[in-house]
Amino acid sequence: MRSSKLMKRSLIGSPLIGALAGALALSSLHVAPAQAATPMSAEPAVSRRITVAKDKTLAFRLAEPASRIVVAQSDIAQVVPTSDRTFYVRGKEIGSTNLLVYGPGGRVDQVIDVDVAYDASGLQDALGMAFPGERIQVRNAGQGLLLTGQVSSTGVATRAGAIAEQAAKGFVINNLTARASQEVILEVRVLEASRSVLHDMGVTADIHNNSFQFLTTRGLVGSDGPNGVLGLFGGVGKTTIDVALEALENKGLVHTLARPNLVAISGEKASFLAGGEYPFPVPQSANGSSTTITIEFREYGVKLDFRPVVQDNGLIRLEVAPEVSQLDPTNSLRINGYTVPGLITRRTSTTVELRDGAALAIGGLFQRNYQNNISQVPGIGDIPVLGALFRSTRWQNNETELVIIVTPRMATPADFAAARTASVNATEPTVRDMLLRGDNLGKAPPAPAPAPVPAPAPAPLAAAVPAPVSAPLAPTKGTR
Repeated sequence: MRSSKLMKRSLIGSPLIGALAGALALSSLHVAPAQAATPMSAEPAVSRRITVAKDKTLAFRLAEPASRIVVAQSDIAQVVPTSDRTFYVRGKEIGSTNLLVYGPGGRVDQVIDVDVAYDASGLQDALGMAFPGERIQVRNAGQGLLLTGQVSSTGVATRAGAIAEQAAKGFVINNLTARASQEVILEVRVLEASRSVLHDMGVTADIHNNSFQFLTTRGLVGSDGPNGVLGLFGGVGKTTIDVALEALENKGLVHTLARPNLVAISGEKASFLAGGEYPFPVPQSANGSSTTITIEFREYGVKLDFRPVVQDNGLIRLEVAPEVSQLDPTNSLRINGYTVPGLITRRTSTTVELRDGAALAIGGLFQRNYQNNISQVPGIGDIPVLGALFRSTRWQNNETELVIIVTPRMATPADFAAARTASVNATEPTVRDMLLRGDNLGKAPPAPAPAPVPAPAPAPLAAAVPAPVSAPLAPTKGTR
């Protein structure tokens, strides 16, 4: 009876002893910080390098049991042992560290270099789902992500880069290239429009006809848009807007400040400056005692920055940042004997999507000044001689508005050929052209008349064939 009780106790105690032995074996493998004193071994340790995604884990199994694992930087990677032979590493922050794995004898068996990086494989799967059929490769580059490959358009490359930025903001290198480079021509007209002259000429807020609509309401590409931007719509052909603006300029309603044409690859930035640079003195102290003056040159004039991106649906996403500035001597300053003029600057920026050939007008910037203008009754003041009776001179408060009209077009080889032909064939206008027709650009010389084609020579007449002479019939028998 007593022996049976001892047998039961031994059977009950055996699982407890096994559990305690396992706990002691697991407790023998502990993670120590790098500051703990560790015995060095003369034997070379096995080295390897691994990459762990941030906020993810990677499991390991050792060939030999380990007694201790030392983490160089515990704020970058975390080691959690599960037994004396297995453990897993969790990436905490982007960076690099290493692990020292010690064996039972106190020697360093392995040195594991750990790189904690962004999840490149997860981003690869996300881009594959977002852009099926596109050849996009994602890999880790240093502490960031590198996108490589060829895509169908620059719009796909831009959107793929935006998705990658959500995973690694500020650490994305977008080297995606489009299989077919697309170029965009940006036709720009910078105008100074007089609002008071518009009212004096009898022009209402809207100018409408069958082919053109100039909206001076404060809208963007439509009647219901944000404030500060004008919209241009309608038009039959590519020259309708130009013709309407030429008519307004001839009437004195607008004044052209600049008219540049820029070309840029889709997704790249281009800029234009028509103006100059003025010296600006900058005081600098040397050794805290004396002050030296250095000169910096700052730009002024008509400046335009834009970046077009051709979308897959054919629309052009356009980022435009125009700026017009001029020197203002009335607000000048004097610094250490140098006179620094003031600067009047008008700038705006917007991002829109336009069709190929659609025009965008940016306005809403005003300037007030006083000048001597001539007012007249609409229509009657244009009568020769008698029109002077209906004209009068007065001082008035003049408001001018800066209007920048932008027309993006998809560039084709035909566009460059036409531009080259127009510049080569342009001639100097005559006085008659400037006075009677208002032609300041001249016209192309008439095309040379085609050389006369010689008439084909008449074919030689065939020789006359003599008519056959009928011979007398021979008498036949039975006839007289």
